[in-house]
Amino acid sequence: MGASPDIKRKPVVHVYNHTEHAHWLPAFADLHIACIHSDATIVAFVSPLDPNKVIQYWEERAAEVEAGSRVTVFALSGDGKELAGFVSLNQTMTQTQPFVGSIEKLLVSPNHRRRGVARAVMEAIERIAEERGRTVLTLHTEEGSPAELMYPRLGYLEFGRIPTFMVSPHTRELKGDVGFYKILSSHGTRWDARTKP
Repeated sequence: MGASPDIKRKPVVHVYNHTEHAHWLPAFADLHIACIHSDATIVAFVSPLDPNKVIQYWEERAAEVEAGSRVTVFALSGDGKELAGFVSLNQTMTQTQPFVGSIEKLLVSPNHRRRGVARAVMEAIERIAEERGRTVLTLHTEEGSPAELMYPRLGYLEFGRIPTFMVSPHTRELKGDVGFYKILSSHGTRWDARTKP
């Protein structure tokens, strides 16, 4: 039997709110681990994985959301029963780069790929970034990964590469990093002390 029609429907995107969505944190950790196991995604941890540490990691990210320095967007399956993917925007403030945001931890469940999940959460996080005045976005990904090919399709431009920059979670092989950026449409050429949250 195939997946139910509800699961195949367009993913439903949410902005993480700890009061409403804290019960999804174990699923965030499970998806994170699944991506490392399924295709050796380089994302913060190496094997053998300790699930408790991964849950702690997401609890810390949730605390950053509550503190206002991070926004996390996640997508549920069409039936609302499964976590399909997520991405975060790091909004660390500096006076010289108040409009810069870092896109982090774009992960899609192996069970929900090629269904528009990555595009859905990325489009949502970009809308939020622009609303908050974060109009220059940067991100990093593993050289040679599927993500390296995906980001240009979303309008991101490569700005550089660093060889032997990160550790493969299973083989411990050193992998290269590729940096990308995107300038959103509302970004100007002069900072005019705009006040945005």
